[in-house]
Amino acid sequence: MRAVRTPLWVLLVVMVLPLQAQAQSAQELMQAAVEAQTERLAGIENVTIVQEVMGMETTMRMEKRDLDGTPVLFPVSVSMGGMNVPIPEDTPQGDWARPFQEEWIDRAQLEGEETIDGHSTYVLTIDDFSGLEMPGVPGAAQGGPEIQPVLVRMWLDPDGYLTRKVVMDMEATREDGTTSSVHMEVFMEDYREVDGYVHPFITRSVTQGLMETQDIDQEELQAQLTELRAQLESMPEAQRRMMEGMLNAQIEQLEGMLGNEEGMEMVITVKELSVNSGLPF
Repeated sequence: MRAVRTPLWVLLVVMVLPLQAQAQSAQELMQAAVEAQTERLAGIENVTIVQEVMGMETTMRMEKRDLDGTPVLFPVSVSMGGMNVPIPEDTPQGDWARPFQEEWIDRAQLEGEETIDGHSTYVLTIDDFSGLEMPGVPGAAQGGPEIQPVLVRMWLDPDGYLTRKVVMDMEATREDGTTSSVHMEVFMEDYREVDGYVHPFITRSVTQGLMETQDIDQEELQAQLTELRAQLESMPEAQRRMMEGMLNAQIEQLEGMLGNEEGMEMVITVKELSVNSGLPF
């Protein structure tokens, strides 16, 4: 029997079909992401995540609540280094649910396609934020300059409608009216499914310009770093073992802020994740 060879042009068409065959508008893509997450959360009441943040173990418990008709996970308790951390009331996890609300969706634009970590994605942008409720900026100091986004770019994977990357260009305005730029990139990697809930087990963020918005003196920062190291070294061994996780996390953060032109990097690694465990801290 003579082998039948598929023409090269047919193979090329098949290779590019996955994204083009599903070509949608930015609004349709973001709405599909909302619907996919809603479906994933259908049988979920709470999620508990144990993760490592800059060398320190953190436990966060989230409960499903309604946000303008959309189910969203809200953090209800957070423990860092064995100590409870107060959290703002009614704040969705990372506040990343905001861009998937109707007001944001209406302003989204489809910029193109790009491969992220081997995954084909659609690139969506938003550049009009007038009248929108803004998400919080990780690392921003309370009472500090007002930080507003200028451009948000998202890389959305149509396979499961998962966000692979987010980039935010922002402008910080101080009390005296002066401004400066802040650039943040967030990478969501190693997505895993646990009892129906899908979550990135590695989240990396790199932020540039945030320290400049807070008017932090470099010499003062170096002094804080030296003092923290001295505190750790002077502690009795038993106390040092108990405190080094928390202090090392602070030291790592200060080192990242000092003279790092590439920006301050933070990595969050999930160690354990449980669904509907219902266990309080």
